[in-house]
Formats: sequence, C-alpha cells, structure tokens
Amino acid sequence: MRIIILFILLLQIFPVLAADPANKSEKKAAKWEFVSEKDGLKLFEREHEGSEIKEVKAVVTYQGTIQEAVDIMFDRLKHPQIFKYITYSDVLKKNDKCDWSYNRISVPVATDRDYYVKSCRVDNSDGSVSVTWVPFDDPKYPVTDKFVRVADNKGYYKFTQVEPDKIKVDYYIYNDPGGSLPVFVKNIASRQAVTDTLWTLHKEIMKRRAASKK
Repeated sequence: MRIIILFILLLQIFPVLAADPANKSEKKAAKWEFVSEKDGLKLFEREHEGSEIKEVKAVVTYQGTIQEAVDIMFDRLKHPQIFKYITYSDVLKKNDKCDWSYNRISVPVATDRDYYVKSCRVDNSDGSVSVTWVPFDDPKYPVTDKFVRVADNKGYYKFTQVEPDKIKVDYYIYNDPGGSLPVFVKNIASRQAVTDTLWTLHKEIMKRRAASKK
C-alpha cells in the first residue's frame, strides 16, 4: 500500500485550469467533506461525477514565497532528481506561462506509468498565483505495452502570500492512474499523496534556500 501511495504522489507534482480555478470549477460539484487535519494541513474529498474515484483538496500555510513554489513546479527537468520515482521528464514545448511535458514514473511492484501534462501559471486578480494542470496528447510518445498511460490527471495549486515569508497553499486534484488498481486503493492513496506532495514542496523550498547560502 505504501508503495502505491508513493506512486500516486509523484503523479501530482506536475501541475493546470483557468483564471482562479478554485472559484470556477467547483460551483456545481458535490459538497466537500472534511477528512482530517494534521500539523495544520486540512484535507477534504468529494464525489466526482461519473467516477468512483474522489476529488481531493487540501489547504496548508507554511514558510515560503509564491515565486519559490512556482519555480519548483516549473523546474521540470530537475524533477527526476527531486522526486525519487520520476525516471524521465521531457519538455515538448514552453512559453512564458505554460509548458507541455511528458513524464515517466517507476516504482517497485506497480506497473510503470507515463503521461502528458500541460502546466500553466495563472496570475489571479487577488495577487495569488495558481499553477494549474490538465492532460494533453502528443504523437511523440505513443501508448505502448511498457507503460500504463495515466487515464486522467488535473488540478491546481493556488499560492497566496499571507505574510512576507509565509504562503497559504490551496491544492486540488482529480487523478485516475489507470490500470487495474482497486478503486478503494486509489482513493486512500490519493488522500495520502496530497499530504505528502505539499510537504515535499515545502521541504524543497527549504532545501534550495539552504543551498543558496553555502
């Protein structure tokens, strides 16, 4: 179970929706249900129309700045060094707001996965910054028997600077890793993975700060 949780965690570091997606995409959806709170991180889930896999969101506040967080999200080619099970990342296209990438993940026991993700920075009117993500397709890396293509993966981070060195992070994801994993396993793993992803981001912010002072 822990291995599967780690696998789904890594799918979620690749952020992308529309301006202030937190307000747009949730208006007609089911009600969020509180799951847990630990170390200041609140976790919620809700039903996703047409699927047994649930949507998950979390909110937490910790040390950091918007730019530090965004820089990590778009440091695509370094993700295999930052995140243990990412084996390959390729940026197919990039502009000043978005990148389009192909990624592979390998973990023990579970079948290797691959997926495309379009990630975009959105500067919201309230001063916060969202990094949203949606899947896309491209002929460069066709579906093969070697990898299970992720069925769906979309969501966003919303970073709000609440103090000069403190950010509030709102994080939403709907993720179907595909394959034959039981639905209850996918849902349990997704909840844990959201928590792990947010703390991994914070750890990387602190790691980069320490490195810059050497």
